[in-house]
Amino acid sequence: MTMMKLELKVEMGEVRRARAFADSIADDAGLSERQVQNLHLVVEEAVANIVNYSGATMMELSAWQEDGSLYVSFTDDGIPFDPTQHPEPDVTLPIAMRAIGGLGIHYIRKMSDGIAYRRQDGKNILTVRNTIEN
Repeated sequence: MTMMKLELKVEMGEVRRARAFADSIADDAGLSERQVQNLHLVVEEAVANIVNYSGATMMELSAWQEDGSLYVSFTDDGIPFDPTQHPEPDVTLPIAMRAIGGLGIHYIRKMSDGIAYRRQDGKNILTVRNTIEN
């Protein structure tokens, strides 16, 4: 797979296009059904977080394969936010006692084999890695 990119408007209606992009890269990578479901959740949560919280005016998804892994990056020009520094929510607490927010990042962490963040040229870049199962 060569690098694939998709530019999106920063609006919730774009989740459908982002999910179609995920299907395309999943097909190219030969992901298992479980991995496709995980990728859908990661893409939907990351896009929703950008739309709802970043204040961004642009968003781009990119994907590539390297060393047996599929990488998907989410780039936006919103306020700086490093999700790798966000604390894990305590999911053992009753819902009424939990802090609001943070579950999207929690799901992204749990549905991937690794996440990395960098701020470059005024943009947030979150990269998610998943090992391709054979």
